[in-house]
Amino acid sequence: MKTKIQMSLLFFALLIIGASSCKKTTDDPSTGGEKEIGVKVGLYAPDFTLPDKDGNEETLSDYQGKIVLIDFWASWCHICRGENPELVSLYAEYKAKGFEIIGVSIDTDRSSWLNAVKDDGIEFVQVSDLKGIESPVVNSYGVAGVPKMVLINQEGKILIITTKAAEVSAIVKEKL
Repeated sequence: MKTKIQMSLLFFALLIIGASSCKKTTDDPSTGGEKEIGVKVGLYAPDFTLPDKDGNEETLSDYQGKIVLIDFWASWCHICRGENPELVSLYAEYKAKGFEIIGVSIDTDRSSWLNAVKDDGIEFVQVSDLKGIESPVVNSYGVAGVPKMVLINQEGKILIITTKAAEVSAIVKEKL
């Protein structure tokens, strides 16, 4: 049992190191050059597509032109659930001004996920492939624990990576 825990911890440490140092480039037609993609402040956030709670595909790049918070969370995470009221309030106040939240659940149980969305009064976009920590999106963002919030600007560049809704709120209020 102890060896299994140690191996899991090693895996997550390597995942974090690999994800934080991983950087890709792609052609950027708007500048005629390359843009750096990665999970680091100042880089472009990796694009992804996941199904929403109704099974419709949601793609991050479809929200370009808005300030977007990617909120990695889970129904069983008490800290995440404690941050939800501030996110719900922030979304209600700023959605008409160009702010969007995409909640990415790392749940594996659909009913637990949807019940938490309902109980917390979440009206912003919710997506999940229900693969938990095995999700390719979760891995590409180096999510080793939740909550994890990634705020990106209108061009898709990462402004902040945090676990606190209050930090996100301060930046959104400043930018909008």
